[in-house]
Formats: sequence, C-alpha cells, structure tokens
Amino acid sequence: MEDNKKIELILEPHQRPKNFGQWSILSIQHVFAMFGATVLVPMVINAQAHKDGMGDAINISMALFCSGFGTLIYIVLTKARVPIYLGSSFAYMSVMGVGWAQWENSIFIAVFVVGLVYILMGFIIHWTGVKWIKKAFSPIVIGPIVITIGLSAVPSALGNVGFAWAGPPEGLNYPQWLAIIIAIITFMVAALCMLKAKSFFKIIPILVALGVGYLLCIILHFSLSGLGIKIMDTSFITNTKDWEWYPSFKAIWKVNPNTIGPALVAIVPISLVTMVEHLGDHINIGTMTGRDFIKNPGVSRTLMADGVAMSIAGLIGGPANATYSENTSVVGLTKVASVWVTGLAAIFAIVMSFIAPINQLIRMIPAPVMGGISIMLFGMIASNGIKIMLDSKVDLKNAKNLIVISTILAIGVGMSVSGANIDINGFKITGLFLATICGVLLNLLLPEHDNMGIMTIFKKKNNK
Repeated sequence: MEDNKKIELILEPHQRPKNFGQWSILSIQHVFAMFGATVLVPMVINAQAHKDGMGDAINISMALFCSGFGTLIYIVLTKARVPIYLGSSFAYMSVMGVGWAQWENSIFIAVFVVGLVYILMGFIIHWTGVKWIKKAFSPIVIGPIVITIGLSAVPSALGNVGFAWAGPPEGLNYPQWLAIIIAIITFMVAALCMLKAKSFFKIIPILVALGVGYLLCIILHFSLSGLGIKIMDTSFITNTKDWEWYPSFKAIWKVNPNTIGPALVAIVPISLVTMVEHLGDHINIGTMTGRDFIKNPGVSRTLMADGVAMSIAGLIGGPANATYSENTSVVGLTKVASVWVTGLAAIFAIVMSFIAPINQLIRMIPAPVMGGISIMLFGMIASNGIKIMLDSKVDLKNAKNLIVISTILAIGVGMSVSGANIDINGFKITGLFLATICGVLLNLLLPEHDNMGIMTIFKKKNNK
C-alpha cells in the first residue's frame, strides 16, 4: 500500500490534540483497550507458577511498566511515525509460566535474547531491502493473516459475552442471559457513539461504552445482591493487602547457568511467530491510516525498535512485548492516529504501575463489559484483513489466490479457534504460525494462474 492512498484522519500521526483534556481522554481510551490483555499475561504466568508451588514470576505492575516503557522506546526509535502500542505478548506466556518453576530467572534472559533476534532480523532486512518481504507477504498472504489474528481472539470474547458459556469467572455468580444483555448494551453504546455521537464523543466510543457498561454493572451488582447474584469482584478494592504498589523488578543475573540453555531453546523460537504478527499489525495499521509503514519508517526500524523494547523488558524481569491489535483497532475506529496519544497512554501505564487503586478498579471491570467491547475490536481487526485484499484488488477468481487464502484461513482460524497446536519438545507451533508458513510457501512456489488463458481455451472450444 502506498502513501498516496490517503485516508481522512481526525489526527495525523504527528499531530497533537488541541488541549490536554482531550489528549488525556483519548490516551485513557488506549489504556483501557490494552489493559485487559496486558494484565492477563502475568496473571496466567503466575497461575501456572502457583500450580508448581512457586511464587509470582511477574506482577501486574511490572507488565504495565514494561508496556508503557517499551512503547516509549518504540516511539523514539521509529521517529514517532507509527501509532502502535506495545503490550504483553500472549505468545510467550504459557512457556514462561511453565518454565518459571524449572528455569526461574533464565526465562527473562530468554526474553532478552528474543529482543536480540528482532534486532538481528531488522538489520538483515535493512541490508537486503524490503522487496522480498513484500513478495513473500503479498496481500493474498497478509489479508488472511490479519483475519486470523482477529478471529483467533474471538473465542475469549465470546466466553466473556456469554455466547460460549462456561460460567462466570471464579468467585462470581450471574446467569448467562444477564452476561449477554450487559455485553449487548455495552456493544450498542459503542456502536451508537460511532454512528450518531457528535463532536468529541464520536472518537471515544470504547471509553464511553466501558463507562456505561461499568456503571450498569455497579447498579446491577448492588441491586441484585439479595438474589445471590454477584457480577463484580469487589475484593480487588477491599483487600488492600493484595494491592501491588510497584513493579516486580528482578535481578536476572542471579541465575543458574545450567538453566539458560533449556530456557533459550524453549522460548526464543517463538520469536518467529511474533515477528509475523509484528509485520501483520504494521501492514494492518498502514491500511487503516493510508500509509506504508513497511517503507517509512521501514519494517527494519520497527523490528529493531520492538526488539530493543523486548530486550530491556527481559533485563528488568518483565514479560515479552508485542504490538497490540486492540490498540490498532482503536485507531481504526476513531480515526485518531496521533503518536502523541499513544505516547501519553504509555506514560499513563508507567504511572499506573505505581498506583495500586487505579489498577484494582480496572481489574474489577466485569467480563461481559470487556466481552462486548472485544467483539467490536477483534471484529474490526478481522474485517481490516478483508479491506487489505479489497484495496489491493485481489482477484478471487484466480485459482492460486484462492488456494493461498483458503489454506491460511482453514489452518489459521481452524487451529486458533479450536485451541489446537503442534508441540515439538515444548515449542508450540500455533495455527497462526503454521498458516503463515504455508501461505508464504504456497505464494512463492505455486505458479501464477492465467485466468485469461482458460477463458481463451473455452472460447476456442465454443467457436468450434
């Protein structure tokens, strides 16, 4: 995609909101978009660590700190040209959780090395150019990959909404129909803001919907508590002894050298998966904003920036970072592509990592509210994959294109939605990774299909 395909934006990447009030509200919206996923990563890692009889590996404050600090590093190293936000990566959390009991601080050394792999790949692309990237990852590959990224996250949203019902979160009690109603109301508030709201409210639909959904749940929680219905876990606020007031910085040099090798073997190969996501997210946000970020500032620079942020996170004992599709969707929904906004969101995340009450209030947001918002955000990601193919005028009558697209979607969406993966000595090949490899190879190896040639054959036969 080229820069001359301009899309009308409310704020361009280099533009700053008119006043600090608007600027803050737009940034807070990004904080809400990333918060649920970012804090989930340390929660999952620590849950596995507790099963293995270990203490916490990473606390929520640490994830927030690395998210904000990593985003600021990314902004500086990409010359503030891309409105991308970095948050905790889901790809690494399972192996880090399991590995904490076996390797302890070596998991953070592995995260540091993952960052070095990103930096090395950035240098390779800088030396070799981006032509091979654009050839290997053409729109018939990137389009369905972006669709897969969006749809692979939908099952968790459906679970929160109540459509894929497995009961409320532990410690809560509410019926399925109530979860669905709350999620629908939250979703509709966001949709109405986008379609009907005037002036400033039109560009903060996620924040407005979260506020309305949260307020509705507070009312329902206290009014229905006599019936045994519990929608919110108020212990997040009342149990002050569990509050986290600062990030869990680790001295990673205190490590058993014998554990470094196994940790590297298990964790570092996952970088192949997340680099594909990195590329997909940058092409995705380029489509949303009418810019070619693969060319300017260049995927070599964005990979190196992401890698530096990742390595620093590893050095201080934090989780691996990744570009966040949720925040990319916020840019697409609001048409606010200001790097000033994502930068202030990063600063807010760093400040929040030292203010426990704010973290606890956000953690208390009910699952149906987040589900309603997530349906819109993840659906936006998937639909933008379709837009990438439409903008590039991908010919769906072309047999080669159909084979590549259908293979990526069948493997990627099928494995991601079903939760299937291939485990090779602890290295899990996910649906997205396998689909990407298959799509790239098919795109490069299959011969070009000539539709006009087939039409000529038919015409000749008909003339006879």
